[in-house]
Amino acid sequence: MKQLLIVTRKLYKMNFYRAILSALWLIFPLEFVGVSFHIIFETFFHRNGILEVIWDLHTNLPGFNSISYLLKSTNDLTFITISLLLAFFTAENLFELRAKLSHEHLAGITSLFIYFLLIVETAPNLDLPQITDVAGNLLIPILIGLFTGYGYSFLAKRSSLKLTVTYWATTHLIVIFSLLIILIGSISFTVYQTQLFPNYISQQVQNFLQTGNHPTFWKITFATLLSNFGHFFGIINDFTTTIGNHFSSETANLTYLAQHHNLWNIPYPITLHSLYDSYGALGGNGMLLALAGAILLRVKNQRARLVASLSITQTVFDQSEALMFGIPILFNPLFLIPFLVAPFVSMSIGYLAIITHLVPAAAYVIPYATPSILRAFLGTNGNFGALFVSLIGLILSSLIYYPFVSLIDQLTERNGDESHA
Repeated sequence: MKQLLIVTRKLYKMNFYRAILSALWLIFPLEFVGVSFHIIFETFFHRNGILEVIWDLHTNLPGFNSISYLLKSTNDLTFITISLLLAFFTAENLFELRAKLSHEHLAGITSLFIYFLLIVETAPNLDLPQITDVAGNLLIPILIGLFTGYGYSFLAKRSSLKLTVTYWATTHLIVIFSLLIILIGSISFTVYQTQLFPNYISQQVQNFLQTGNHPTFWKITFATLLSNFGHFFGIINDFTTTIGNHFSSETANLTYLAQHHNLWNIPYPITLHSLYDSYGALGGNGMLLALAGAILLRVKNQRARLVASLSITQTVFDQSEALMFGIPILFNPLFLIPFLVAPFVSMSIGYLAIITHLVPAAAYVIPYATPSILRAFLGTNGNFGALFVSLIGLILSSLIYYPFVSLIDQLTERNGDESHA
């Protein structure tokens, strides 16, 4: 822990990391509002949302489809805006930290422009949902912001003239924009044409997981580890869901239940749904419901406590993006180990409980946006043993996070709130 603290303190002194932290904090309020509306959409206005299923809102609420469309479009636009602002603020912050000159927001505008071109050119049909999917990868706008900020600060330090709009518009700015447009066009064409790297990895993992007749604990753990690792570095995706859709075991379980109504004898008790969804993703990737609770119990830093108190209700519905921005968890070395370990421990407890027949496997389909702590309970048709196992996994995950969140106060005592939430 001492070495981790030393490494983190050194990282916080680096301009690129300070630029990322500042950008995440600036965007946190918008992220929080966007996630709040997203939860309303998922619970009330998604056709498989839990409250929509309970109250049959699509039948009983006038204008349901119009409200649903409005909320979905608003959510998509909000998250696209967040990605664009992430590119803007990262470039702005890095330029100011390195160059310390007035540049009329050229770095931020350039970064935003580059990223906008990328998401537009890589969305196949330019419709809002596809653009939103492309914009969901937060690592790309951050990298674009860093490269742009470094580029402008490099030129600024080597220029004997003051950086003004007139100067850049008539000389270097034209050249820079031309080169950047060519560069981003080449990158966009490559990504659009091949999608080589992410698709190749996803396909190879799918092939690995589908080897044999059914998924195993270690295959599910491997898929979860990859998903959580990518999520930690801003690659927000539904990787585990995509993998899970290729398993035929869950369909076989549902077919068996339709015929026998007996959870204890389903053919495949170990599935992505019975382990990861039910026990390894309480609060979303990384068991972040446990982290929010640990922060409120242990941390004195007022900013961290504010973020956790605001976000804890959102994490109950597995929407942890605001928490990841506000603490922050993204790219933060303090939380990488528990972010990967906590889901594994919780899934292991669920796995042991299932194979020893202490609880049945969660196999029933549950409504969308069901609070995470209730997924195993409802997925087992109301088995209180499954609820107890979920609580045990959540408590142990909080204990795993506990020593790491204790370092937040030590960092803020040394560096102040400017470097950490």
